[in-house]
Amino acid sequence: MSRLPPRGTVFTRAPRPSDEVLRAYDGLAAASVHEAMGQRNLLRGVRPLAPGTRAVGRAVTALDLSGSNLTLHAMLEVAGPGDFLVWTSQHGPVDSAVWGANVSESAAARGLAGAVIEGHARDIADVERVGFPLWALGVTPAATGKTRAGWGNVPVVCCGAYVRPGDLIVADGDGVAVVPLEDAARVAGTAAARDLRETTTLTPRVRAGESLFAVRDWAGNFPADGGRFVDAEWDHDADQDRTNGE
Repeated sequence: MSRLPPRGTVFTRAPRPSDEVLRAYDGLAAASVHEAMGQRNLLRGVRPLAPGTRAVGRAVTALDLSGSNLTLHAMLEVAGPGDFLVWTSQHGPVDSAVWGANVSESAAARGLAGAVIEGHARDIADVERVGFPLWALGVTPAATGKTRAGWGNVPVVCCGAYVRPGDLIVADGDGVAVVPLEDAARVAGTAAARDLRETTTLTPRVRAGESLFAVRDWAGNFPADGGRFVDAEWDHDADQDRTNGE
């Protein structure tokens, strides 16, 4: 990652995916997008805190110092419709709550598409009531300070994934994937083609009674790695003898 500018710097601009590229992700699952990227670029460990939500948007990032979420609030001054806020701290995951009911209200009022935080949330009943699409590590009542300014709209590593301002974020009940902006059109096409194969070929065959083992041709991988089917029962007596040292 490139060297950070002076602490407290918040860039107010970021690249933006075209409307055409954003529309290409309508209906695409995070899992399909992850598969289309060679099973890369997942934000690990986060889960949706507003059940049933799904969101796609442009990444805008906030990097705070440990123990503060001041830059998160600064980015809510900058972010707007269609933006997906990605928050982390300079020292990685935090145990305190950096998000609450009023932050959800503010983000929803500004038209943000969603947010993912490498930290925790609180006021969970009200967060669920507002329904703003939010992914987090978990829930805690512990508060976070607001006294130290970090950086806004700079590249970050959030939940193990490299995220740059302007990248595409795809999030649903399974988790969160980040698509590099320059790859966004290609990945959408690959993911859509994968979904089409699943719905027109794989799913009907499985519903008809075929096993995934056969449909996916894993029957070829299994013996290649030493797998075999033995037309016999496991010898319990012999195993018992070995256990007893006989």
